[in-house]
Amino acid sequence: MAYDIISGEIGRPSVFKDESKLFPDHVPMNLVHREPQLRSLSRAFRAILETPGAISQKVTLVGDVGVGKTAVAKRFGSTLESIAKERGIDLRYVHVNCYKDRTLFLVVKKVTQHIIPAIPDRGFSAQELFETLWNTLEDEGIYLLLALDEIDFLISVAGEKEAPLYFLSRATDEFLNRKQRMSLILVTRNLDFIAGLDKSVQSTLLHNVIRFENYSAAQLYDIIRLRSMESLKEGAIDDDVLLMISDMASPRGDARYALELLWRAGKYADSEASNRVLPEHVRKAQLDVSQFPMQIVLDLPLHERLFLLSVAKALKKTKSAYVTMGEVEASYRILCEDMKVEARKHTQFWEYLQNLKNLGILHTKISGAGFRGKTTLIGMLSLSVEAVEKNLSAVLK
Repeated sequence: MAYDIISGEIGRPSVFKDESKLFPDHVPMNLVHREPQLRSLSRAFRAILETPGAISQKVTLVGDVGVGKTAVAKRFGSTLESIAKERGIDLRYVHVNCYKDRTLFLVVKKVTQHIIPAIPDRGFSAQELFETLWNTLEDEGIYLLLALDEIDFLISVAGEKEAPLYFLSRATDEFLNRKQRMSLILVTRNLDFIAGLDKSVQSTLLHNVIRFENYSAAQLYDIIRLRSMESLKEGAIDDDVLLMISDMASPRGDARYALELLWRAGKYADSEASNRVLPEHVRKAQLDVSQFPMQIVLDLPLHERLFLLSVAKALKKTKSAYVTMGEVEASYRILCEDMKVEARKHTQFWEYLQNLKNLGILHTKISGAGFRGKTTLIGMLSLSVEAVEKNLSAVLK
């Protein structure tokens, strides 16, 4: 029985050709809208390729969640490693997530195991491991570019204070008359962690700061469009659905959130045996990651409930991400007639729409290509159309 269920699910058609391309660990070759940050990193670390060992460089990447800091660090590090190899320089890039490895010992252990895979797991202190690591770098002529992601966690562990970061940022000072073999990239959401550090460390880390602004809706669209081409089968998603996802994610400016919506929507499409990702799949995906209380909808005044139900019915009928005010009004008047309720005038609709927008239930934008003139488009981004129709229809009866 279990075999039949599992094999049946695995064998079902899917909208995906490679869903791993939507996972957070995937780093695409083309990092759109992060070219300036890649150029800044290249300028900062140019010297470690032109004059290997002359300096130890330190750069801090700053920005909110999902703005590409980790992806840029990884792509830059792996690319710089390849360029160095072409020039006969043995540069190793190591990326450590300090959320997982929160102590100096764990960080040094991970780096050392990357450089010296055969080293034993136990029997060394952090300082002994680091000394072993440094001796190997010198003996084998290796240079290390170390990225410390989520650096805040490394210095927030009880009893550690600033010690790990102080140790790593100042470690090369002990080898002033020898080649500098380690450079750092620090990745953080904000610079608050620097305030409590030693002033000499502060000045070092603030010398090179590269900022990552939140993505705009247009930038998010570019990102998920390219990822959808990598991850979904041809024709599995329409442009208006990608625009819908970028609109949903734009208040956060978070590409990771947008990609999760796309992945979850694809999963809903698969579960319903749909060969296309539809707007309702995206709405259901959004509810998975950010629950919106249905009680707010049920507590609306009568005609706002009727207006919202009309939006839901129009969206369901068209299977679109957005509908026009004219389509909503037509649906509203039919609904009022069925319920034997006197329909409100057109001028009231804008008030209803504004109230529902302020509650975060509806979203509007001005039409673009494909429409004659400019018209207001209405979408439902926080709730499932099916859930709204089901709940409101039950209450209005």
